[in-house]
Amino acid sequence: MVFSKHLYMVILSYILLIIAVAGAGIALVITHTALILGSLLFIFSLFLIGALVKRLNKFNTKIRIFLDAVEDKENMILFNEQSADKEMNALSHSLNRINELLATTKSQSRIQENFYYSLLEEVPNGVLAWNSEKRVIFVNGAALRLLGVEPIIFLRQLEEQYPALKDFIAHGNVEDSFLLQSNSKKQLSLSMNRMKLNSETITLLAIKDISNELSEKESESWSKLTRVLTHEIMNTIAPIVSLSQTLSLRPGTDEKVIRGLGVICEQSERLMEFTESYRRLSYMPEPKKKRFSLTDSLHNLALLLQSDFENAHIHFILRSTPSDIYIEGDEKQLSQVFLNLLKNSMQSLEGKTDGQIEVTLEVTDKLYIKLLDNGRGIPMELQEKIFVPFFTTKTEGTGIGLSLCRQIIKRHGGNLYLQESGQGKTLFVIEWPIVPFIPK
Repeated sequence: MVFSKHLYMVILSYILLIIAVAGAGIALVITHTALILGSLLFIFSLFLIGALVKRLNKFNTKIRIFLDAVEDKENMILFNEQSADKEMNALSHSLNRINELLATTKSQSRIQENFYYSLLEEVPNGVLAWNSEKRVIFVNGAALRLLGVEPIIFLRQLEEQYPALKDFIAHGNVEDSFLLQSNSKKQLSLSMNRMKLNSETITLLAIKDISNELSEKESESWSKLTRVLTHEIMNTIAPIVSLSQTLSLRPGTDEKVIRGLGVICEQSERLMEFTESYRRLSYMPEPKKKRFSLTDSLHNLALLLQSDFENAHIHFILRSTPSDIYIEGDEKQLSQVFLNLLKNSMQSLEGKTDGQIEVTLEVTDKLYIKLLDNGRGIPMELQEKIFVPFFTTKTEGTGIGLSLCRQIIKRHGGNLYLQESGQGKTLFVIEWPIVPFIPK
């Protein structure tokens, strides 16, 4: 507020009047000229002092009210600017203007805060923050999904579900990283950072799903190994087949030798066919993508397997939300994936009279294709091996089925994983990376 000449003159007038009245009263009393009048003038001077103090206190009171409102973060207070006192109106106007600026700054700060919160909600990585009392002050949706937990208030709620995480938080350094397997079997990479905000220590935990990266490296390694093995095996067997055929056609060859050469040729050809199946795993053609109805494709597969379902006493259910979903992909390759998964479920239901297979299509931020059956399940010790090439629990299996399925899904930009398996419940999930086309 700028210097007010009027206020200055008013205060000076008050002071001069108080001095004059008090001085006159004191003089009259001391000289015994007019004791009563002198006493009255002195008392009147006291009233003038009180009036001046009251006037000055109005300014102090208004400023104190304003400062208290600022301290309490209260921006709704409004001072009257229409009184008879011009100086008080000027002060009220200045305080109201400052209050308005504070409210605008607070609103902009809240908007910026909401923007950063919204931004953190959109990132695919998880972010978790807590204070020195281990109270969670922020957690985004990605962190909850990756960790497979409900919204938490205190860090101990998370530490109870992941005891290994407790030790990392207690003793880990900011430059360290930590690998954690989530409840949904995802491989998570955790990194931690600490910062000081208003003398309080805030800890940030970044959570990244590296399952796809590990799976891609693993698939690449197996693919290279498969190419080397199939190349060497084929190069070794081909001359054996050719030589056995040539020797069996030579005139005068003993009949037993011919039969023996025939067995060698037959077994070699069978081994070549077996090796060829692995060659297809490592030399899979790129998918020929086009738009097609995933819902119709699954309905067609259900019709194809209908008699098999009936003979095995299996009840098949297909749920789709919405009812018709289109995606971009190689329909033949994807049909091979679904057919393989359905046949695996059927084998797990052998011997059951109340078998059920349920395929669910759900569209949220991604397309989730879930295949659930109530079969005997996959033992815990085998669950991490089912996608490894050459691994099989079947006496006549080749061990490329699920590995091939995952590779096809990967080539389409998606992900295939086992979410849950136990006695009476096995759930495979395919995540499609983008929201598919849904016709209106």
